[in-house]
Amino acid sequence: MKEISYDMLLPNCRVVTQKVGGSGTVIYSEKNEDTGGYSTYVLTNCHVVIGNIEVKKKWSSLLKHDVKMDFLTSADVHFFKWQYQSRAVGVTAIDSDIVAYDPDHDLALLKLRDIDQVPFAAKLYPKGEENQLRLGVPVIAIGAAMGEPPVITTGRLSQFAREIDNREFWLSTAPTIFGNSGGAVYLEETEELIGVPAINAVSLAFTPDPITHLSFFIPITRVYEFLDEQMFRFIYDSNFTEKGEADSRESERRNEELKIAQKEVLGGEDDEE
Repeated sequence: MKEISYDMLLPNCRVVTQKVGGSGTVIYSEKNEDTGGYSTYVLTNCHVVIGNIEVKKKWSSLLKHDVKMDFLTSADVHFFKWQYQSRAVGVTAIDSDIVAYDPDHDLALLKLRDIDQVPFAAKLYPKGEENQLRLGVPVIAIGAAMGEPPVITTGRLSQFAREIDNREFWLSTAPTIFGNSGGAVYLEETEELIGVPAINAVSLAFTPDPITHLSFFIPITRVYEFLDEQMFRFIYDSNFTEKGEADSRESERRNEELKIAQKEVLGGEDDEE
């Protein structure tokens, strides 16, 4: 195994929420032309931040009745300070906002409130090239296991297309444990992110205990699906811009509200008839 490089270690961070903690990975930190500062985004699991998401009813002046809305509490992101490229000697905590989440994908995206650039972001495995990956290739898992500074484990890519709850997962032999959720699985050869640890393998036949030497992770294909569906495509595609995608999300929200309002009006007319 080759020496672990900073390109894989530094993007890893610890995510601390109101109820639980986990890991995260910086996947974007670029200049925002509108603000003059830098926008930094951290990828993590939805179940890591779900305790900071509350759905409540709130009056809508457009629809003239209560609607369900999500209220999002900020999460702390801890970046580690390193000496000798190997020893964690402290942390820097930065507030972040939950800007996207999807319980079905079990993915979430955090945006740091700090406008300074984070000089390290994970390289994403190229979209559409997942068929080039082969079983047995060496992989590296990095995450804040048990709340500790990043723990590094190694293994091999062991299985594709495992369906769990109607979603695809990949399996590796790089051990992970509680706290690794939201971290990173890298392809050792290219140091590119190929997935996000999410589930420790469990033996249903003999014991409900986690089997920590086998770990399912959310594949890079689903990461791209999440970014596409949530309209954060600028993170991996320079043909899109941060502002353009924000405008698209706002337009989509307004269109959905209008559709609901129209249904309410038509429903009222049907009732009168």
